[in-house]
Amino acid sequence: MAGTYRNLSLSGAFLLAVGLVAVALNSAIWACLVAAVLAIAGVVLLQGNRWRTAALVVAALAISLAVLDAFAGFLSPTPMGRGLVRTTDPKWWPPPDPILGFRPQPDTRVIATATFGGEPVYRTTYHFDATAARVTPSAEAGADTYLFLGDSFTFGQGLADTEALAAQFTKLNGLKVQGVNLGVPGYAPNHLIRAFEAGLLDRYKDRNVKAVVTWIIPAQLARTTGDGGWLGSSPRYVLENDALRWTGTFTEYRWRNPIAGAKYLLGEQFAFIQAIGMRQRQEEQSELFVAMMAKLQALAREKFNAPLLIIYSWPDEQSQPEEGDSRVAHSLLLSTLQQVRKLGTPMVRVDALTTGMESAKIMIPHDGHPNAFTNGMVAGAVSRKLNLR
Repeated sequence: MAGTYRNLSLSGAFLLAVGLVAVALNSAIWACLVAAVLAIAGVVLLQGNRWRTAALVVAALAISLAVLDAFAGFLSPTPMGRGLVRTTDPKWWPPPDPILGFRPQPDTRVIATATFGGEPVYRTTYHFDATAARVTPSAEAGADTYLFLGDSFTFGQGLADTEALAAQFTKLNGLKVQGVNLGVPGYAPNHLIRAFEAGLLDRYKDRNVKAVVTWIIPAQLARTTGDGGWLGSSPRYVLENDALRWTGTFTEYRWRNPIAGAKYLLGEQFAFIQAIGMRQRQEEQSELFVAMMAKLQALAREKFNAPLLIIYSWPDEQSQPEEGDSRVAHSLLLSTLQQVRKLGTPMVRVDALTTGMESAKIMIPHDGHPNAFTNGMVAGAVSRKLNLR
């Protein structure tokens, strides 16, 4: 009896130590390595052959998981922005929202800072007006309105209010049109659809909206199925009989489907688990993404009788296979874009504007987001596509 109590106490202490390491270091590999070391210690310290055999099995399993995860991580491409340290004041921003999961609050401001290797990359302030839109220059009374919806590319992450796309679009057209910046970092088309369906854009119905503009990037594909630690409370959609249906949030779905929830949680910790069935999942994401773009087009027509204009930073027929988001096969990215083109909506190719330019000229250093110069070029291309210039 005393031996069993001793074994249970040691096992509990080992589990606690592994849990503390996992939380402190936020690393599955380190947690597995610590578990392996403690399990090997358990082979010596635990009493009884069954306990020692179990400890040996745990050690072997932990080492195997660490090796598999390290190998999968080695094969995975290095994400843009690795090594960049971003902070915001307030810290928890964008704040939670019951409808979209997260979005800015009205009449607020956020100080955003980024450093790389201890050196400053940017420090800027985001300002939001009474409607929770990012502040843009005020156009003349009665000006036509253009809604800019999307993620950090549309929002202008790392840039001053006046350097974001909607603001530059407004200034470029002599304040005769009103660009409204409704971009939010981390969004995907599912957020935009939910904003339409929940009536969050109804306030613009009497503003003579002439177009809805969005900016797409390959990273948004994974977000359509909630693949991102920040997306749990975001709206989830599924395709049923070729129609999109809102099902609640990703977290709600994972609670209702424990197997899917467990696979997601394990995939967040272990790259090799995330890679299981990835090709099939990406094909599902592609199908969802195209359906969402079609839905956005229909909603823009239904709500405002206005076209959807798509800006794309996305590999196409003129791109090399190694360009773009290498986590997704070039062929799948290309076929996704081709399906979006079939919607017939006007599109602006960012690469056509930046071809031959060095990355330092068109992107925020170490960050990957477009800088003010690129946004200016895109604003001009959007204006031309909309016959404003």
